[in-house]
Amino acid sequence: MRVRIVAEAETEAQEAALWYEQQRQGLGVEFLDSFEGALRAIGITPQGFTRIRRVGSSREVRHFVLQRFPYRIVYEVRSDEVLVLAVAHVRRRPFYWKKREG
Repeated sequence: MRVRIVAEAETEAQEAALWYEQQRQGLGVEFLDSFEGALRAIGITPQGFTRIRRVGSSREVRHFVLQRFPYRIVYEVRSDEVLVLAVAHVRRRPFYWKKREG
């Protein structure tokens, strides 16, 4: 299925990669590799990951937790695409992305 990323989520991924790169050379690239691998997995099996029930609507919102990094990709499964809403740190500002739409 086609995966589309909202601008805010793209910015979040780039900012996280930059932060990791500043911590150790090459770590930001590893973050982006992990992110891109997650996007491929989500595109192949969008319903294969945990549904977030606290959204409070009929939207089918799910998340994929990255293996090495404390981030999750929050996405909405739509009839014709998967929309990535956020690249969210798992310990900061839960549900800040709820009003994002594409």
